[in-house]
Amino acid sequence: MTILRRIGALAVISLSGVILVAPLAARSAAPAEPVVPESLLVQGAGAGTVTADRGGFTSREAGATPSGSTEALAGAALPTPATAPMEATLVGVPTPAPVVAAPPPAAPPVTYAGTSVWDDLAECESGGNWAINTGNGYYGGLQFSYATWHGYGGAEFAEYPHQASREEQIIVAERLRAERGYAPWPACSAELGLS
Repeated sequence: MTILRRIGALAVISLSGVILVAPLAARSAAPAEPVVPESLLVQGAGAGTVTADRGGFTSREAGATPSGSTEALAGAALPTPATAPMEATLVGVPTPAPVVAAPPPAAPPVTYAGTSVWDDLAECESGGNWAINTGNGYYGGLQFSYATWHGYGGAEFAEYPHQASREEQIIVAERLRAERGYAPWPACSAELGLS
């Protein structure tokens, strides 16, 4: 029973709220004429002339207006400017041809007809060309991979092995051999009988 009483009380409150608010809503929805204060409208014979009291604008003391400081301002209409046709002049600007850099010259083969084990190994690995880069992921006379080259300090000489000199490649190869022997060159070390 209490639930029905609560529902009834809420219905009565809601209905009384609607009854109280309805007249206000109807009044706000009705269109109203704008009210312009009479003091803002120019009336009578002096409708085209406005009188300004300059002293009231420039005086530093309130209410102090020098005598004879009024000035009549004429309210003449400004002429409407004639329309001028707007024309755009398009100027073609030639686009310069892109500059294509010439490819760097191919590195000449760097060979050495020495008798060291590294020269024999380079002859087997790369035909003795210490500056070779065939694009197979191995570089230089001893065919280092990029990771191996950097792992054994080759970056102190050049970014890639084929950019380093024969002597610099041999320094890195000596570091590699000290740690792993000739295992990084399995086919050529077997062919040359290196262990």
